Amino acid sequence: SGDFDPMIDSYGRVLFTQWDHLQTDQFADDNPVDFTSEAAGAPLEPTPFELFPEPRFTTDPNFNAHRFNHFFPWQIREDGTDGEVLNHLGRHELHDYFANNLNTDDNLIEFIAAVSGRVNQNSILNMFHIEEDPQQAGRYFGVDAPEFETHSAGHIFYLDAPPTKNADQVEVIFVTPPDPAVSGHYREPLPLSNGRLLAVHTAQTAPEATSGPSIYDFRLRWLEKGSNGYYAAQGDFVTAVPAKTIQYWDPDQLVTYTGQLWELNPVEVRPRPRPTAAPNTIAPPEQQMFTAAGVSVAELQAYLEANGLALVISRNVTTRDDLDRQQPFNLRVAGADTQTVGAEGAVYEVAFMQFFQGDLIRGYGSESNVSAGRRVLARPLHDPAALEANVPVIGPAGSVVIAADGSMAAFVPANRALSWQLTDTAGEAVVRERYWLTFQPGEIRTCASCHGLNETDQGGQTTPQNPPQALFDLLTFWKNNP
Repeated sequence: SGDFDPMIDSYGRVLFTQWDHLQTDQFADDNPVDFTSEAAGAPLEPTPFELFPEPRFTTDPNFNAHRFNHFFPWQIREDGTDGEVLNHLGRHELHDYFANNLNTDDNLIEFIAAVSGRVNQNSILNMFHIEEDPQQAGRYFGVDAPEFETHSAGHIFYLDAPPTKNADQVEVIFVTPPDPAVSGHYREPLPLSNGRLLAVHTAQTAPEATSGPSIYDFRLRWLEKGSNGYYAAQGDFVTAVPAKTIQYWDPDQLVTYTGQLWELNPVEVRPRPRPTAAPNTIAPPEQQMFTAAGVSVAELQAYLEANGLALVISRNVTTRDDLDRQQPFNLRVAGADTQTVGAEGAVYEVAFMQFFQGDLIRGYGSESNVSAGRRVLARPLHDPAALEANVPVIGPAGSVVIAADGSMAAFVPANRALSWQLTDTAGEAVVRERYWLTFQPGEIRTCASCHGLNETDQGGQTTPQNPPQALFDLLTFWKNNP
């Protein structure tokens, strides 16, 4: 729903906090109505419905309800390509707990950080106000705070995540006490080039008042390390803020405030070298298939840019990161020998990758009085340019076939929120993506696995290096059907 506080780090990456909540509509009880399309004047569906992902509530004992709502650090290139969570960090590396999606397979277990064996021992829910340490490239300070009630103020931590650091080895280090009752709430940490630490702070320990004036009084404070090992606001205020009287309309009622203003958004003004981004090249397995198909990368990218498309590729969708035991991970390509198995038990066949696009089609109210604004719902891929460019398939709507080697390749619309799921031959979901992703016109993006690997997959193997057969098939189809 939003990206916040973008900055360019020492490696040329654009980092920011992203709000991710790919889950079914939390306001589904508030008289929802669905339009048949985003077009002006589109008629309503007879009944509102959702297809993806799993429901937020369920009474079926075979399934667990799916909740997904957090603010994580993300990275992109300056041209908007290669979007992913910083260093491929995710819930398995940062969160404390989340449930498995099925209760019918003993191999699928809830994630509990304390018994997971991961390196990171300090769980966080969110990461707001990202700031890189000028004295140590790749060290990022942030704030773990709740979604509501504290103006994104909480406790400060840092993590080291230069581009070369594997997500499995990233550790969260608490800087201020995790409990706000100890020293208050903090936001916008600012590590300085002289080694000192500055932050916005309030001594208030309670959530914000729900009515009347704010109980918070954010001021710039120096942070010093105490005998307990944590930093805390110490000494005098950094600046002297005079009292002010201001007035504003909210929305048609005049509000008057008299008191000290908040101090927010501190920045250190200093020179620094211009960062150099890593080169963006096609990896050898994919380049091999471009060469075999007789298609140049530049030629295809020109076509993609002209038609508002991107190309997404996977090498082997049966491989999943070894920590992910919450969705099926014993996977085999239907009708082929390719499989990756991480434990004894049920093996799930996958035949298609089904894509969903985010359409702004949900409103609230009645047929004759729909409130302003539209909410995003997932609908099977129906972008005309993408459908025309992809190899025709007899399968779930918006899907492409998984090749015998486990690979997948598809043209997808650029500048449109997308997600996807692996399905069996009948179109039933087996493994679901958990994020919305957006690609740029002309972008060619490879995700080697389907949940990408940090170190090894569920079978103990490293990142697949097979030239993806599905890419060759798609390029050949595209070349022969201009």
